[in-house]
Amino acid sequence: MSLMHAYLRPQDADTLFTDGQWIEAMLRFESALAQSQAECGVIPEAAAEAIAAACAAVRIDPAALAARAHCSGAMGMAILQPVQQWLRSHRPEGLDWLHWGSTTQDVVDTAHALLTRQALQSLLAELQGLQQGLVALAERHAATPMLARSLMQPAQVTSFGFKCAQSAAALQRSRAQLQALAAQALCVQLGGAVGNRATLGAAAAAVEQALARRLGLQACGYSWHTQRDAWLRLAMEVAVCGGSLAKLAKDWSLMSQYEVGELHEAPRGSTSSAMPHKRNPVHCMQAVAQTQPVPQLAATLLACMDQAHERGLGEWQAEVAHAATLWRHVHAAAAALRSAAQGLQVDSARMQQHIDGLQGVVYSEALAQVLAPVLGKPAAQAAVAECAAQALSQAEPLHLLLGRWLLQQHGMADPQLSRALAAAADPQQAVQASAQGCRDLLAMIHTTTDKEAAHAHP
Repeated sequence: MSLMHAYLRPQDADTLFTDGQWIEAMLRFESALAQSQAECGVIPEAAAEAIAAACAAVRIDPAALAARAHCSGAMGMAILQPVQQWLRSHRPEGLDWLHWGSTTQDVVDTAHALLTRQALQSLLAELQGLQQGLVALAERHAATPMLARSLMQPAQVTSFGFKCAQSAAALQRSRAQLQALAAQALCVQLGGAVGNRATLGAAAAAVEQALARRLGLQACGYSWHTQRDAWLRLAMEVAVCGGSLAKLAKDWSLMSQYEVGELHEAPRGSTSSAMPHKRNPVHCMQAVAQTQPVPQLAATLLACMDQAHERGLGEWQAEVAHAATLWRHVHAAAAALRSAAQGLQVDSARMQQHIDGLQGVVYSEALAQVLAPVLGKPAAQAAVAECAAQALSQAEPLHLLLGRWLLQQHGMADPQLSRALAAAADPQQAVQASAQGCRDLLAMIHTTTDKEAAHAHP
């Protein structure tokens, strides 16, 4: 990993798809394949034992492996050469049976599935931690009023808890989708040279199932060498999850602006070389940086689907090279936001100041609804629009200006109508719809979480 990538990753972020993990996974495939074939009577037991011993004993240098793969154009061939050399020197009875009935893409695809399963578990753990942080914030701030912004402008009153619950629910949906899609995508690949398993013949299904059991993957019953639909659906959900994380990071970043000041990340010392007063939202910055390449990576992976005939010429190779990067970026973004959520400081007084500073214009819809039965909807909206401009210019609450306007224009001095206008401009009343929405989302999240726990511990 380069220096410029490393500082954007959380320090405690898991390392995914390393060279060592790739080598271990490919050797694991060859060992498990031989043992599965021996179990099914396809190759001799002694050969399988020899191959397993070779895969456990051989030491492979990543740079040398890459150099061999560069010459052959096939990583699967490159990983076999040191295993063949070890067998030739130590256990020649396994040499003829190594990689029996398989092909180079079987090695890499199955290893990729193993590493993706590990990446999935790491991502799910980060998402769960972030979701728990969001749920805690939502429960604490379900009825904390704040400005909702539409087209970057003040719109109505919402609650900070509702915003947190919405993000938590989005992550809940992504977690569910990732797990459902993984059940279809994380499969062994055992198609042989052109995907028809010709060498394994009638034993192919039994070998595949035995291999899947040994590796903890699924046995889908077919080759997916150039049919990448299930595999790419999982990757696309990772990208969608990255979009949800990007939205959260952007919102929190905007709320952390000094002029807004509604949120602050936990203090971390100096974050600016020139301006000691600055308190930069570093975790949000990391998450934004990590999610920037995600749409392009998703597009790149989709562009790799038009693989030629029974083996892609460059398309598949590009997919394998770029897929890990997508997982790393989304995982790092989730980890950064989990850290941000754990130390997030919410300035509810500042949120209320922003509402109060708008002199009630954010209640314009509710105020127009109060006046509509009296004036008719068009006239009510026109009156609110006229008085809203005065409220801002004169720094006087809109509902009071409307009461005065009614008296001046229509001779109305109805105490009940005045009370209704005041109630419509009450932030505690205005926040109730969002507070209820927050509670509804939290109930749904808790129900789903309880079901997950019951399924995990029957």
